[in-house]
Amino acid sequence: MPKSVRSLRSSLDSTNFEGPMPVQLDATNVQPDKPSYRRASSTGTAFFSLKSEQASIETYEGQEYSTLRPVDHSGVPNETVDHADYFGATQIHRSLAAPKNTDEEALEDAELREFFPQGQQIGTTDESAPPEKLRKRDSTVASAIQTFSKKFGFWDDEFLSQRIDIVVTMFTNYIYLILGFMCALCVYWGSYYNRASRYKDLKFAVMIGDVEAGSLPPILGKFVTGFFQNSAVQTFGNFDIWNHTRLSTLATANNNSLEQEVLKQVHHQNYLAAFYVHENATAQMYRALVSQNTSFNPATDLLSVFYETGSDYNGVTNYVSSIVQRLCSSYVAASRTGPWSSSWMKILGGDKSVKVLSETPSLLTSLPSFQIIDRLPVVEQVVQAPFQIGLIYLCMFTFFQFLFTVPIHMSVASKIKGLRFVAFRMATAQGSYVVLSLAYVVLNAAFGISCNKTFGNSGFLVIWAISFWTMSAIGTVIEIMVLISIVLKPAMIGVCLLVVAVFNLAPTISPIYLCPKFYRYGYAMPVYNSYHLLQVAYFNSWKGNMGREFGILIAWSLGSNLCMPFVMKWVSIKLKQGKVAMAAELAASGKKKEKAPLPPASAAMVQSAQKMQETASQ
Repeated sequence: MPKSVRSLRSSLDSTNFEGPMPVQLDATNVQPDKPSYRRASSTGTAFFSLKSEQASIETYEGQEYSTLRPVDHSGVPNETVDHADYFGATQIHRSLAAPKNTDEEALEDAELREFFPQGQQIGTTDESAPPEKLRKRDSTVASAIQTFSKKFGFWDDEFLSQRIDIVVTMFTNYIYLILGFMCALCVYWGSYYNRASRYKDLKFAVMIGDVEAGSLPPILGKFVTGFFQNSAVQTFGNFDIWNHTRLSTLATANNNSLEQEVLKQVHHQNYLAAFYVHENATAQMYRALVSQNTSFNPATDLLSVFYETGSDYNGVTNYVSSIVQRLCSSYVAASRTGPWSSSWMKILGGDKSVKVLSETPSLLTSLPSFQIIDRLPVVEQVVQAPFQIGLIYLCMFTFFQFLFTVPIHMSVASKIKGLRFVAFRMATAQGSYVVLSLAYVVLNAAFGISCNKTFGNSGFLVIWAISFWTMSAIGTVIEIMVLISIVLKPAMIGVCLLVVAVFNLAPTISPIYLCPKFYRYGYAMPVYNSYHLLQVAYFNSWKGNMGREFGILIAWSLGSNLCMPFVMKWVSIKLKQGKVAMAAELAASGKKKEKAPLPPASAAMVQSAQKMQETASQ
């Protein structure tokens, strides 16, 4: 046999090939040896062709992660995987489901035979199986023609069914995106809708400490009462007017002075602000006029308004403080046109009024105005970060820790089975929340936000506990929604994260009392209760609701963690049902799908190439 023919036979029978190699069909047509650079080019082309085919096979086949994905020295997978693998659905099924039965193994074998008709196997680990016979590769020319002939122009008739599938899929995607877009943004934007019309829902108290003193009527108390009963003023709030009798009775019962009782009502968050007419204000004004007391200032010594920024930082800073300032300015304007000065000149009489105007005119020209007093001021502007944007990041980072721990879950799922894997997964999540919440508190302290204003040196631990329970409540809910989305619609994972964040933040950043009634659900949301707990810890606001707010956070955390095993079991069942459905589909459709017929010219070329290969082999 000529040397060139023996070389040809050895190249065809070799099993350790790296890809398709050129075939000599006739000994008389042997070409001279190619230069080195030509052989290197052919080898590179063959290598990348084989890699491309292998990648497409692995993508379609969906082999087990442990057999197809390489692992590092620690045993943790380090490659990108599909949705079900990456977010933990596949390892949940492997950990909770029973071992494979014969039908499932037959199904996987059928899938392998569909894409490897020559009997090639990838990722098998059965050492007891007998070695297979050496197989000859298909013709390089034939495979190249088949691959080339499957590509079409986008508007070709052969691509019609694929075009329809693309349009339907894109239309379905748009529906999901629009629904998620509307669900998230409508909830957030709806909290601002027609907000000015709900200013009348702001709860304010008007507490009158002025009372009749002998024959002297309570001039100031009556004037203030009339001002807040004006219909134009009542569009800016719901004003609960307390007369002297009601105020003094409650103050006596609580062993408080009138002013102390006013401060208590505000501090206990019964009212957003309280407009207070000082005790015996009219009598004080009369004594100052008669004695011509120049140290007395009617503009600051008769009226006060109290509120606490630390009781509702976002609401008071953005709305309550500005509305209070506007009401105070309106009251001063009403006093200029009102009977204030004329009433006092009538009470004093001609001689006394002339003497006051000539010697101490400021007592009559200075109009009473409300002195604005913030009982819990928030001086540091940096607190806007943790109380606004920081709340959003609390939601986001609970999802990020889930993504970072997925490779660990994948590695452990192959070694730990059943409830132990579920317990491990839940424990690692809670451990991540402990670390992240600690980082959150340390970051706030690093930027100068004091932690010891309310609880002293223990304030750091209290804020840490609040942050942990918040992340535990939100993070477990997000993880449950992600697992459900993986089974139903993997593309909705991002939408689920956005919806959880918006539903928690809308009634928190926007005060519930200025939102439509729909947003009353916010009282039960984890972020809303965490927001008020942090205000207690940082600003020393009222502690009376801490038990309820901690209870809501703990209830969310425990409830979601109790649901986690059932959700993971449901995910495992759904994946098993998907495999059964695939087996039924394969049984109904036959051994494998037939390939699309080649055009006549391409078919002739394929047949010719195959015949030439058979001739060369003989």
